[in-house]
Amino acid sequence: MNKSPLWIFITLGIFLGVSQSFFFLTPIVILSYFIFIKKILLKDNLKDSFFGGWYFGIGFYIGSMHWIISPFLIYEKHFLLSPISILFPLLMGLFFSLPSILITILKNFIYFDKISMISKSFIIANFFFIAEIIKSNIFGGLPLNLTANLWAFNHEFIQISKFVGVMGLSFFTLFWISCISIFLIEKNFLNSFLTFIFFPFFLISFNLFSNIKEPEIGKSYVNFRVIQPNIPQIEKWNKLYFEKNINKLLELTTEENIEDTEKIVIWPEVALTYFLTEEPDVVEYLKTKIPKNTIIITGGLRREFNNESFKLFNSLYLINNENLDFYDKKKLVPFGEFVPLRGFLKSFKLVPGTTDFSEGIKTNQMRIELEKEEILFEPSICYEAIFQTFTKNNPSVLINITNDAWFGKTIGPRQHLASQIFRSIEKSVFFLRSANSGISVIVNKKGEILKKIKLNSAGYIDINTQLSSEETFFEKYGNISVFLIIIFLGLLFYLIEFLISLKRNN
Repeated sequence: MNKSPLWIFITLGIFLGVSQSFFFLTPIVILSYFIFIKKILLKDNLKDSFFGGWYFGIGFYIGSMHWIISPFLIYEKHFLLSPISILFPLLMGLFFSLPSILITILKNFIYFDKISMISKSFIIANFFFIAEIIKSNIFGGLPLNLTANLWAFNHEFIQISKFVGVMGLSFFTLFWISCISIFLIEKNFLNSFLTFIFFPFFLISFNLFSNIKEPEIGKSYVNFRVIQPNIPQIEKWNKLYFEKNINKLLELTTEENIEDTEKIVIWPEVALTYFLTEEPDVVEYLKTKIPKNTIIITGGLRREFNNESFKLFNSLYLINNENLDFYDKKKLVPFGEFVPLRGFLKSFKLVPGTTDFSEGIKTNQMRIELEKEEILFEPSICYEAIFQTFTKNNPSVLINITNDAWFGKTIGPRQHLASQIFRSIEKSVFFLRSANSGISVIVNKKGEILKKIKLNSAGYIDINTQLSSEETFFEKYGNISVFLIIIFLGLLFYLIEFLISLKRNN
């Protein structure tokens, strides 16, 4: 294979990577897949398919996750490490080699040209979906920039996630794109156009179920405030700014406070750069400054000592007048919170400090005691919320604290939020997100953003709402529902192909 076609694959990947974050660029997403699938179907050997898919994947991750270099540019001591970010698209791009190779293997079967176009599309969609599943789970997983995220900021199109989750929506979207691509390759333009029109209407039909309002009997209204202080990352860990940063958080917390109303205020990830369990004076100071009607949820640090060593945790704290409870982050960011192969890569950790963070072991459920109601909420820190979770007791609200100041004005914070929105639909509960700098939001159980604070802005957003807890179909059956659908469709298409072959032979 000469060099020119490989650069075409990289270019196609870049177009796909950039476009997949913006709904209005959906036609470019489809066009990128169409050209890619068409070119792979022309490859005769596995080597060409491997490199075609790899270059396409490299382009995709350059286009979609170019912001991965941003954390290396905040602290001067990490500048020299920035070339490491080049390895990310090189490694992640390999996930697109898998469907490319599988398509070529399938194409080399004698009967591939004889099966129907929709069967071809179904098989190709499964190849891309397998790669997405592996990427989301292997080595800790990275379920970011999934195909389903194309629809994330248009809640009318994502209600199907209550039944099949974000992975199910990814499969259906890949099937849709594959059908359009194969129809175009076979020059069946009418079916291609009809498919393009049909699928969005199919998704919107699930919105009818979510519009049925259920009466909230016996539920009290709860007041929440989400804070976004927009503290620059370079100042966040500087001791000279500790007092200034705390005062900013307190000002945003107490502004327009109504003292006879209970309120839950959410501060972002490591809003307090203290080990709060070791700093009783800091906790007492906060309690004197925070109104009696206010419960604070904030990010902070925690340590556990063991003989001469200790474990370090990135934690979420629940602070009220009487108690100090905490949850420790379980999903840690490689090179951000811990360094793989620490013995060889001693200076690669981006977060200040030389000690790796440890994984938490506590269950990801916490309780808030109010005068009239007890709230069970599911905490998550940073990118933990991009992962699907399944718990015994259904929470009535999801609370995420994060810090996207690492990624500046890039597309990273938008993609981070897009991945997290699906948690509210899968569990059918409110989702509250406090970012130090990024995009702080209040999202309802339909995945609709009710209020938000824009990127690189400071402020707060309030909501007074009723909370409810209901088990969705997806919560009950999980991703097994997706695989059952795929198996059912596979058997259906096999039966159709069998009947067609019988008719052809007769």
